[in-house]
Amino acid sequence: MVGAIAVVLFFILYLFSNHTVAGQSLENGWAWTYDPFVTVGYWLRQHDLPPLSYDRATIVVGTLLAVIVAAARRHWRTAVWVAVATPGAVLASEGFKAVFDRPVLVESRDTAVSYPSGHAVAVLAVAAALLIVVPKLWTRWVAPVVGVWMALATSAITVIGNHRPSEILGATLLTVAVFTLSGVVARLGRPGQPLSTGMHGPMAEERSPSQVFDRPWMAPASVALVLVAGVVAAWGAPPWVTAIDGVVGAVASLLILRIVFAMRSWATPLQHRGPTANARSGPYLT
Repeated sequence: MVGAIAVVLFFILYLFSNHTVAGQSLENGWAWTYDPFVTVGYWLRQHDLPPLSYDRATIVVGTLLAVIVAAARRHWRTAVWVAVATPGAVLASEGFKAVFDRPVLVESRDTAVSYPSGHAVAVLAVAAALLIVVPKLWTRWVAPVVGVWMALATSAITVIGNHRPSEILGATLLTVAVFTLSGVVARLGRPGQPLSTGMHGPMAEERSPSQVFDRPWMAPASVALVLVAGVVAAWGAPPWVTAIDGVVGAVASLLILRIVFAMRSWATPLQHRGPTANARSGPYLT
């Protein structure tokens, strides 16, 4: 259901931002009216923040790392899931841009077809894959780090003029759609139950931020950290541009985090279970 909604929203956002005068004017009216070379985002690019630099290496290394972690934990189908979904999201982004156009309805410095942002898809997909496969005890520490990385990269991509905010949001929706729909195809949920319900019992994986962060202050602190990272990456642009680009990058990152927290429970039933597993530790192993 989540994947289908993401697909619908993805196309609605594409049609509005690319095929209407209002949509193009909304972004082109203020974009590139400042010097991007004085922004923190440009500094991050100059200092090779992945995937602003080494984008292909980011995809390859991130995918391999996620697969290795999943395989080491004997989550075989999860390894296949992230191995397909991560590069699949990137290929879907490139394929979409090759098929769908962007007519010139409003005068702009940049008329390139760039919905969705391929660089944003790269960072969001790799982050999603890594968060899906890391052990539960690591998630409370990995999630804020990965969230900050996503926010820095997506905000920087926008503020240096490579992409418009709609293209970042489109990348987010595409990543969500590919990961959730590929999860359905791989039958990562328990047979006969909606994937969104996950599993039940004492060994169930987390399905919400409150189950990821064991202390009350950790969830709001992580959200605040991601928001700050987004704004910092856009710093140096006019205040209203900094606010827009920073919030867009943070929202994209937080949405991926929230969806991944739900998807982690899909992977749990796919763990390796020996013939006496149920007798030893209940219906599922961790």
